[in-house]
Amino acid sequence: MAKATLAEDTAQAIIRYIIENRLKPGDKLPTEPIFMEKLGVGRGTLREGIKLLAARNILDIRQGAGSYVSHRRGIPDDPLGLTFIEEDSGLIVDLLDVRLLFEPHVVRLAAARATEAEKEAILEQAAEVERCIAEGESYVAADTCFHRLIAEASGNKVFGNLTYVLNTSIAQNIAITQDIQRDSNTIRYHRKIAQAIQEGRANDAASYMNMHLQLLREFVREKMQ
Repeated sequence: MAKATLAEDTAQAIIRYIIENRLKPGDKLPTEPIFMEKLGVGRGTLREGIKLLAARNILDIRQGAGSYVSHRRGIPDDPLGLTFIEEDSGLIVDLLDVRLLFEPHVVRLAAARATEAEKEAILEQAAEVERCIAEGESYVAADTCFHRLIAEASGNKVFGNLTYVLNTSIAQNIAITQDIQRDSNTIRYHRKIAQAIQEGRANDAASYMNMHLQLLREFVREKMQ
């Protein structure tokens, strides 16, 4: 077995630091001087270690702002191998089928377990999606974040990662529906879902999520015919 380089050892030390200090996605790492002292490495080695973790989607490097724990949670860019599957309406339906299997259950858990801070964040994110739509901006990132926050509020760490992977379909959903469903579906059901979570109505939240995804699925299926 090849011996690990100093940069690789540093990358592992950074991972241990993140775990031991319970850093969450979006949290900032210490500045370079502080981290160099903590890990006992030089600036060049530290930067190489950080680059290794950025390549693995564990860290985000923001020019001039430092390094942050990535929301991608170390998940590869194409964990489902979709690069080698022809992108068509059928693939979007397949992804929605998988989401329908677990997202209604995820949101049911979120309605039962979400903290007040998590509930507020979900409500604010629903409003952010609406703002993007009202101002004619792309709402792909905001929509993805809405579903991610729900998964994180479920209290199940695996659901958070699965949601990140499956939300690959959100951009394609928006593109293939040509935004036709943004008012009748996205805005309407995001509001209902967020409000049900806020009020702890678990069954309603699950029902609204199911309807939200089913409407998308049926719209795409009709376009395929």
